[in-house]
Amino acid sequence: MIKLFFALFFITTNASAYIPTVESLFRHGANPDVSANGVALTFAVRKIEAGIKSDEKSDVSLLNETKSEDYYKIFYTKVSQDVWKVAQTRYKNSTFNEASLLEKKYFPNFTSYTIKGSAEESEKGIFHGMLISMIFNDGTFLINYLKSLAVPVKLNSEIINRQKVTFLASYKQYLFSVNKDRTNRKTEINPLKPEDLASREKVDLAMSEPMYIDQKQVTLTRENGEIAWLVNAEPFEAVISYKEKEIKRIKYKSSQGEFEMICKDDWLANGSHSLPRYILVKDYKGELFQVEVLNLRHYLEKENDIVSRLKKWDSLLKGKESLEPKPSFVL
Repeated sequence: MIKLFFALFFITTNASAYIPTVESLFRHGANPDVSANGVALTFAVRKIEAGIKSDEKSDVSLLNETKSEDYYKIFYTKVSQDVWKVAQTRYKNSTFNEASLLEKKYFPNFTSYTIKGSAEESEKGIFHGMLISMIFNDGTFLINYLKSLAVPVKLNSEIINRQKVTFLASYKQYLFSVNKDRTNRKTEINPLKPEDLASREKVDLAMSEPMYIDQKQVTLTRENGEIAWLVNAEPFEAVISYKEKEIKRIKYKSSQGEFEMICKDDWLANGSHSLPRYILVKDYKGELFQVEVLNLRHYLEKENDIVSRLKKWDSLLKGKESLEPKPSFVL
């Protein structure tokens, strides 16, 4: 009976032409669910020569001439649905060893409101919102941050068809009842098939409608000759692959300029979870960077592990102070 309920849910959700919501597109749908509460992401940032356009169909080998290079590890520990403990470490070379540690940043309660919703901080907020959406299969952080920038996007919970949900919930209870006792079919009325004609028409109308109210912000487009989803919520725009729901491009315009990210060469970063190997970033100043994802690791994190790690970093960094500038989109 439960299988029947979910089959009905799927059919009624897809009865009309399927248009995904903005939030659902930022769930990186091709990835399996994340069961671990700890995730570590390792990446390198290289500043690249101007003259290579961010939308150019170039091979990554064109990015050879670098001006500077930075190495980072970010540790995410899931606390609740919308809260993480986040620690970011920075290294001076690709060894990522203790001797190369330059600095650490720690946020014990990291949410979509930790980074200020302003034009000046928006590069950080959007970049890290994109990372979280891909790593945790969760678009709520990015949607909430965009809302803090006054981008007119909404969470699924804000646009859900509540009348349809109510009818489906009633039908679920009906299925439980008749499955428990078959004789209840004779006394209980199927809430999706009321006897009253007016009530039946009302139910049929609600069930024929989409599960989410279309905000007219998602359409089909072509990206590099392939069908893709286009999110257009001025001043924000994004392109997501049609089938895998992988982010291909994000663009945001503010009073500071135009911020753009292009994702390339998706790969299984840890054997099961897909991430772009390269993210090309153009900041508000027009400077270009290549972010190379080096490793993704999932693990079970305990509070003592976090405390121990922080103490170790503090000990290694005692008496040190890093004054080297960082890219504007990094914490």
